[in-house]
Amino acid sequence: MTRWLAWTTACFISVSSLFCIPLQSSAGEGPNPVAQVERTSLAQAAQDDHVAKPIPDLRSEATLQASINNWRSILAREAGFEAWQSASWNSFPLGPGTHGWGVILTDHGQEVGYMIVYAAENGSFRLNEYGTGAHPLFSLTTLYRSLVQQELIPSTMSYSDFVRNEQITKNRLYMDALTAVWKVAIEGQTYYLDAKTGELLPLKEDPKPKLTEASLQRTDLQGTAITAAAPSFDPYERLPWILGQPLSISKVQEFQTAFKQHNNLTYVTELYGGLVTLPLAIIGYQQWGKNDNYLILDHMGARYVQLEGALAQGRIYK
Repeated sequence: MTRWLAWTTACFISVSSLFCIPLQSSAGEGPNPVAQVERTSLAQAAQDDHVAKPIPDLRSEATLQASINNWRSILAREAGFEAWQSASWNSFPLGPGTHGWGVILTDHGQEVGYMIVYAAENGSFRLNEYGTGAHPLFSLTTLYRSLVQQELIPSTMSYSDFVRNEQITKNRLYMDALTAVWKVAIEGQTYYLDAKTGELLPLKEDPKPKLTEASLQRTDLQGTAITAAAPSFDPYERLPWILGQPLSISKVQEFQTAFKQHNNLTYVTELYGGLVTLPLAIIGYQQWGKNDNYLILDHMGARYVQLEGALAQGRIYK
């Protein structure tokens, strides 16, 4: 079977309404040329999109940069995030009406992780999702390789030419952690691809999210992280999520108990009206303070998604 993931409704936001944050460097590095190519292309593409309602306070650009730098520094102290210590980052808007941004971190020319950030009503920001590995969410590098492999673009097209090509529209659609896709138009044909793996999805139209923005919690990584980890495994080696019954888990404490009691827990969610079943290995959880809880899933790298939202969207099997 093929693993899939998810997406959201939207096109790029006009740079006159929101903004594409310049590449930041915490280690004195110069701008990454690949990231610069992407940022320029995205800003140009955004100019033709519909203007989104601006975030509550346009002065929050500086606050957004400060928040991202703060989260990067905090997470860089955690196991598995060592590459973030010297990583620089660039950001991109997620779509009209979402008031959200994606962030990709790069260390010595290699992508090493990502964040998904949303604006809060009070002008601050919340960290909705983050992850590590060489396949960050909404990586143009992953998208380019997938389109070449699917023979949707010629292998003779370079990465830089692909990014700059205005005839190929590349929209990042994000509504929640498990509803994130690329919407790509090539020669009049529209394709949807998984925002994490780049796999082609069996979609004909923009799917609807499972969670509303109002259901997302404000998170800021306060306090000391408590992390519980487990080895990864292939959820396709055993199929309890097909033959068995899910555990009765709806609360954070119930999940923590089950994680301690059972090995190889599998998280399963149905996406796009049941067109895709996504099973992922649960490799841990991370808790910040009393209320910031993240489920850690293995999806071509570790993904840290809000635990409460994940429980509402899927089931867990032992």
